[in-house]
Amino acid sequence: MGRPGMLLIGCGAFGRVHLAALRRLGLPVTVFDTDPALAAATGETVAPSLEAGLAACEAAIVVTPVPTHRAVAETVLRAGCDLFLEKPATETVADAEALACLAAEHGRMAQVGLYFRFHPKAAALRRMVAGGEFGRLHYLAARFSGLKRARGDSGALLNDAVHFADLLPWIAGEAPIRVFATTADPLGRGREDLAVIQMMFPSGCTALIEAGCVLPGRWPDAVVPGAETRKEIVVAGRDALAEIDFAAETFALRRGMHAPAAHGAWLPQHGAREEPSIPAADPVDVVAAELAAFVEAVQTRRAPEADLRSGAVAPARILDAARISAAEARVVALEEIA
Repeated sequence: MGRPGMLLIGCGAFGRVHLAALRRLGLPVTVFDTDPALAAATGETVAPSLEAGLAACEAAIVVTPVPTHRAVAETVLRAGCDLFLEKPATETVADAEALACLAAEHGRMAQVGLYFRFHPKAAALRRMVAGGEFGRLHYLAARFSGLKRARGDSGALLNDAVHFADLLPWIAGEAPIRVFATTADPLGRGREDLAVIQMMFPSGCTALIEAGCVLPGRWPDAVVPGAETRKEIVVAGRDALAEIDFAAETFALRRGMHAPAAHGAWLPQHGAREEPSIPAADPVDVVAAELAAFVEAVQTRRAPEADLRSGAVAPARILDAARISAAEARVVALEEIA
């Protein structure tokens, strides 16, 4: 199979990042947007309708507002096209399950746009953890927060926390079993614009996610003009500690462990700070890597790693549990989430 023709559905801010990535990969592209002016501004071939675009292409990339994802994705799959669905794939775990079943029923490849899985620094950290360089993990933490616009189609859980609700279990190599969360609506607009999620894993490792659009940022956001952001993760294990700042493109590593000393104290025996040489990546680089993996799945008919089960259903279960936890002020077991 040659290079599949791609239909880009949604030509807004992140849709334009996808378009730049498609051009970088040299993939044939047609665009469609419910706003004809946005589609025309791309300079690409514009499909007169969604149905016409799907009929002319082998695969589709959905970069539309979150509440439209399930309906648009269903249309793509029923048309016999393979699907790349931007995060969050769906608003709920029930919607994610429905799409996973539909993709399987129609024999379609489906990949979720989980940006940080394809960032070189996150991928390197995961390899190190999987290779045993950290020993047993104790703690993971993530901040996806800053001072930016509050989206009209979603709050902090779906817009921000979803990234690390996927990434931290992916790095840890296990799914959480319990979730405790608090959320707040500081803008009074009826959405959670601040969220803190704690996850507990079978191994005993704990993780914490902070997300929101009403907190101090540290760096200019590479995707949202005028926004200030923090996009950071910390991983602590028996044998090593690491911190990645995605906005600053830094990766700091300390190898070593605590050792017993006099009078019952334990002292850190860690080496000097290391800065592994890992290439920087801008948003177009990362999205191009995502789309290259999707093209490989389409061509080989081998399911991508970030498929609808791992990339949509799994993080949706965590976010559904977080909503219940925040509403009922209790720890929620993931087994409660159907």
